[in-house]
Amino acid sequence: MNTAELKANAKEQLRGKWAVAIGTVLVANILIDSDVMYKVSEKFGLIGLSISCSLISLFLGGVISVGLCKFLLDMTTKREEPRFETLFSQFNIYLKTLGLNILITLSVCIGTILFIVPGIIVGLMFSQSYYILSEDPSKSITQCIKESVDMMNGHKWDLFYLELTFIGWWLLTAITVGIAGLWVAPYVKVTETNFYLSIKNN
Repeated sequence: MNTAELKANAKEQLRGKWAVAIGTVLVANILIDSDVMYKVSEKFGLIGLSISCSLISLFLGGVISVGLCKFLLDMTTKREEPRFETLFSQFNIYLKTLGLNILITLSVCIGTILFIVPGIIVGLMFSQSYYILSEDPSKSITQCIKESVDMMNGHKWDLFYLELTFIGWWLLTAITVGIAGLWVAPYVKVTETNFYLSIKNN
């Protein structure tokens, strides 16, 4: 499935579901990526809040990421009705999600510190791990990562190119001071989920 088809499918899947998609992805992004909250806190001199945001991202990033993947898979596969509360449905495997999040974060950071390109490559290789765990919580951390690496073999450029095609939409988000991002973020996430399903089925 090419990039245009992945995006077209995402638009169709989001039809009539924009409200729940926007709300769920927005809350997930706030909890997973503390960068915005960190900058706001730092600007107003709230150092304690800045540290708290970083800790929240560290300890909740994994479990929320897996919950978000389950939500996105519900939306794209129609196995279940996509619901906001699905975002918080993976606390029964909390330690596993925490370990996966820490391992991925450290690997990407080390790769980025050495050279930027290795960090990007590692990020692409591990990018499907959360989806894999969300579909089969019985799998181990190393198994999820190994399957992601195998799945992305020959597809790293495909995903990288897919992300590049959203640059125009992210520029629009910057121009509108983040407002357009409310719609862009779910569009990107659902398209990425279709990418996962596409390479998984192949």
